Amino acid sequence: MLIRFSIFIILLISLSGCSRDTPELILDNYLYRLSNTLDLNQPQSYIPVTRVQFPLKRDRILKTTEIREGLLDVLKLKRCDLLPLIAERNSSLGKVAKPSTKLQYELNFYYLLNQCRQSLGNDIAIDTELLRRVNEIYRVKRENLPAELWNGIFTAPEVEANFSRSQAPLPITDNSSSQQSIEALQTLVNLTANNLDQLGTTKPNKERLNQAFKVLHSNRSGPAIISSLEILTYHLDQAAHLLEQRNSPKNPLCRNESPNKTARILENVFYKFYIGEVLPYLAQTDRYASQWLDLNLQLLQNHIALSVSIPQSMETYSTTILSKTAPQSLWLNYQRARDKHTKAWQKTLKICGMMPTQKD
Repeated sequence: MLIRFSIFIILLISLSGCSRDTPELILDNYLYRLSNTLDLNQPQSYIPVTRVQFPLKRDRILKTTEIREGLLDVLKLKRCDLLPLIAERNSSLGKVAKPSTKLQYELNFYYLLNQCRQSLGNDIAIDTELLRRVNEIYRVKRENLPAELWNGIFTAPEVEANFSRSQAPLPITDNSSSQQSIEALQTLVNLTANNLDQLGTTKPNKERLNQAFKVLHSNRSGPAIISSLEILTYHLDQAAHLLEQRNSPKNPLCRNESPNKTARILENVFYKFYIGEVLPYLAQTDRYASQWLDLNLQLLQNHIALSVSIPQSMETYSTTILSKTAPQSLWLNYQRARDKHTKAWQKTLKICGMMPTQKD
């Protein structure tokens, strides 16, 4: 029943329109219409909760092993083609580079170093001591790379901005910024899905990685998605409570599945304000939030597959904000409120003989 009801509701979304400017306005208006029709006190206005803080950078960063200065001298051989990259990293700008920029350096270095060692290994006249030292540098870089990937992503200001405690929700009208952010996250997921051998044989796509970080920094969709889930959770839960209050077994809204005047007004609230205004926003938020959470969780899983030991602070944060299965996670709280709200409307409409059908 719940599935069939949901399918019908989805079919109605395309017929609806919204005239209010912000999610807060449409949701507050929805609660007002419900409470007024049911002759119940209107719930108090939504007050944003204090969200869990994203862990401090010092609690997110992973240690890496420094290469001894003497070993780097080996790489100044022109045939390794690493001198420009080393010079760039050792420049005044290179030493203060952002984590995302340093990540690109590490990926390029690792790729070029692997090309160099393979070239040297195929040279029958190569000095074996030189090859041994190049292989030693490669070993250190290979061991460091998972942590470098983690630091380059999860300590980057561009990514951190997507977990700020900003309270502004997604806009009513989809401006495609969330989709762009999801595509940027997908780029990071694809990068970290490679194993260490693949990263050593695949030339890094600098332009694509730059664009991903740029989009994440400018759009900052994460906080908006989180805020929308929080706002919807509160209002859907309150709406369900209003409907349940009015439909107590001792005092049902309708009898014998016969709609009365109040029921007909409530039916108008259902179609005009829930279907017409709330539901399109709910569907948009649900879609983007599900994708955004999945990609962030996959990003963490990819690092675990690379043998990264996730900092405890990030594990704790992930359980509350990103998890789709933790009992008190943001997503499950939202789902419970959404399903409770759907069932409350189903019960109300059924009691009054107003359950919608596809013929309607």
